[in-house]
Amino acid sequence: MIDAIDQFMISHTTITNITVAVCVWIFGLPVLRILLECLVCFLFSEDIPASKACIPARLPHPNPAGSAVLFEVPLKRATDDQICAFMQFRGLEEWSGLDAVVYEAAAYKGELYEQRTMKWIDDHFRRKLPNLQYPYVARHWNGWSSFWLETAPQIRKMCIASLILTVEHLVTGLILPAMYLRSKKVVFFDMSMYGEIGFQMVSCAHILASFYLERDVTIEQMHKAVWPLLLVHHICTIFLCVLSLSLGDSCPREGVCQFLFALLGLTSTLHYLGQIMDFSPISQANTPYLRMANHLFTLVAMIWFRCIYWVKISFFTIEHAAQNSGNTTAVLVALVLLLFSAFNFDFVKFHLKATRGCWKKIVAMSKSA
Repeated sequence: MIDAIDQFMISHTTITNITVAVCVWIFGLPVLRILLECLVCFLFSEDIPASKACIPARLPHPNPAGSAVLFEVPLKRATDDQICAFMQFRGLEEWSGLDAVVYEAAAYKGELYEQRTMKWIDDHFRRKLPNLQYPYVARHWNGWSSFWLETAPQIRKMCIASLILTVEHLVTGLILPAMYLRSKKVVFFDMSMYGEIGFQMVSCAHILASFYLERDVTIEQMHKAVWPLLLVHHICTIFLCVLSLSLGDSCPREGVCQFLFALLGLTSTLHYLGQIMDFSPISQANTPYLRMANHLFTLVAMIWFRCIYWVKISFFTIEHAAQNSGNTTAVLVALVLLLFSAFNFDFVKFHLKATRGCWKKIVAMSKSA
């Protein structure tokens, strides 16, 4: 199989190979999304026992920024009047048994978190307001078994998007580069480059379609204010990958693999895994010390790979571009790396704030205990 792929790429032009990679992602992304949605739904959608669910005493339930205000009334202790008031608030005049009440309570709980999250995203990315309180998901009633039932539609889309990006980053930024370093077979390096180019092109197309349709159909499922930055990021990534392929055997493939490890395989993957954790039963509210450990590990990785080691990678890349492609290309590479440096700064700043916020949350929880 690998030999056949190698022969195909060798016998066809770069444009043809890129076209094939784009087609693979065009057809592969919907399949991957459906598979992930089905897998998550199958694993994490068990019925929540009524003994673990609660309903709000006040309607509508208060939903301030920051941490969730927990529902006050355990369902098993709720009066018929309280249950009827809640279900009527949810728009239901008739229902059958407590299972329907549990389902509506879980859905409402998820909707409240989604409202806080989307408001924070808008305030942060569009309005650029300072000193915002990060929205923390409430503790899940039934752990992993049922957390998908407590997850609202837009948060589900964001979670699946993070899973898709994690899979892509692991394949093109870790697995294929590692296979090249282990075997020294150029086919694995080329598959990584073409795979990344194809994915970024398809992602660009989704962003442009979102602008045209005026609704979010992006792969990343991020705020509209971020779309232009994503577009620039993807175009810069395509440029670097095409440049690496154009150099042929003059390309420092080991150095490019280190570049991929630093940006895709490790730090970006940790970032998206962190987003998934924030939605899940290993979030701040569920497992604060585990989340803190993840924050610290991610922050250290960000500082090392996107700050300290990044300087070495940048100088190495610019120097090699000047030697093999001339000063003009070297200047373009330097500008692209400067843009990536700005992205790196934002990544590190975000995770520094997140780590501080997590620690403050733990301290506050300890004092209130």
